[in-house]
Amino acid sequence: MKFSIIIPVYFSQKYIGSCLDSLLAQTVTDDFEILCCGDRVEDPSHAIIEEYAEKHQGKVQLHLQEGRGPSGARNLGLSLAKGEYIMFVDADDGVEPDILTECEKALVDTDADFACVAFDRVSVDGKQRALEQFVSGVTTVDIVPENVARLAFIPTAPWGKLFKRDLLSGITFPEHPKSVYEDCIFTLSVCPRVKKYVMVPKLLYHYLVHDEQGIQTSASLEKSEKFRSDMVELRERYESDGLSEPYLRMLDIAALIHVGASDVHRIASNPDIPLRKFCAGAKAFLNESFPGWRKIKLRPYGVLTSSCIKLWIAKICYKLNIAWLAIRFMNWMNMILNKEVKW
Repeated sequence: MKFSIIIPVYFSQKYIGSCLDSLLAQTVTDDFEILCCGDRVEDPSHAIIEEYAEKHQGKVQLHLQEGRGPSGARNLGLSLAKGEYIMFVDADDGVEPDILTECEKALVDTDADFACVAFDRVSVDGKQRALEQFVSGVTTVDIVPENVARLAFIPTAPWGKLFKRDLLSGITFPEHPKSVYEDCIFTLSVCPRVKKYVMVPKLLYHYLVHDEQGIQTSASLEKSEKFRSDMVELRERYESDGLSEPYLRMLDIAALIHVGASDVHRIASNPDIPLRKFCAGAKAFLNESFPGWRKIKLRPYGVLTSSCIKLWIAKICYKLNIAWLAIRFMNWMNMILNKEVKW
């Protein structure tokens, strides 16, 4: 088996059919398995998957377990996967027919550890709201001490990537009663193993953006506190593994991106949480646990990009105690432009 595609499912009946159709349309015909994994509950999406499994025996599979959430579903998929390569897909997303072919070719040609593709964010009405990670040609990045910081800028979502199976050996998604930024912790756990990655210059993954109500209901102080705790545990793991200083500096950058910006962006959508106070708490956390954020350079890995500029601006905003205002402005711009502008 060459490819294993892992899909966490939970009441995904509106979209799972189109997701599976896009995967079954792959130009790679017989050498992949689709592992749909979820909780053993009365879920209408299970019946849909079972119909596909009957029609595409062996290729589409449904695996259920007692409630362990999306992280547990992905971990179950990892434990069952037989492929040389692993790909994660969300149940409401879609892919292009050549995503497996293009990613495998890039990995074989470059001997990279994983490939990532360009993706867009599409609203439920079909409008493209953002195009991300697009490059003009195949881009290979060799990780050396001087550019380890570059790993912090890779989108931490597991989807939109094809991993060599060995890269993920022994690494699992953290499991909590509720989903708590487990994608971020998983990807940052993988980063110290990466020697090389490759970016494929094609739009091959389509991420569905739901309405803002979903963000409001998912953002909470409890989740933010747990995420911060997981980040501290990750840093302790880095240190206990004897990782060099460049990796610890990379984690400082990742902390500012994900705790200081991305999490704050989510919290800003919850009107019940005072944003200014929350940002002050985020700054105090960064000062205590990831103090290197104050020393982040404009070119943290020697190359100036828009992401580096935005990160540097975020650092300045925190130093001036106006991060909350910058987030408010960014969210206002998102609303005015009807775009998904990310940090």
